[in-house]
Amino acid sequence: MAELQRMRWYNPKAGSFEWREVPKSDEEALSLLSNFPYTQSCTDTYRYWRKLDASIPAALMRAGEQAIEERN
Repeated sequence: MAELQRMRWYNPKAGSFEWREVPKSDEEALSLLSNFPYTQSCTDTYRYWRKLDASIPAALMRAGEQAIEERN
C-alpha cells in the first residue's frame, strides 16, 4: 500500500494554512488555485515554479505565498 504524501500550504480559497494530500497532477493542483481573487497571479506562480522543475508541493507552496503577498 502506498503511503499518502501530505503537505502543509496556505490555501488561498480558505484564507488559512492547512494540511492536505499532495495532488497527483498539475491539473489537480491548478484546480486548488481557481475561483478566488488572486487566481491568475497564483496560477502564474505555480506554472513558473513547475517550469523550474519544482515539485508539485513546492510550486503550490509558492503559489500560496503569492496569495499572502497579494492579500497584504
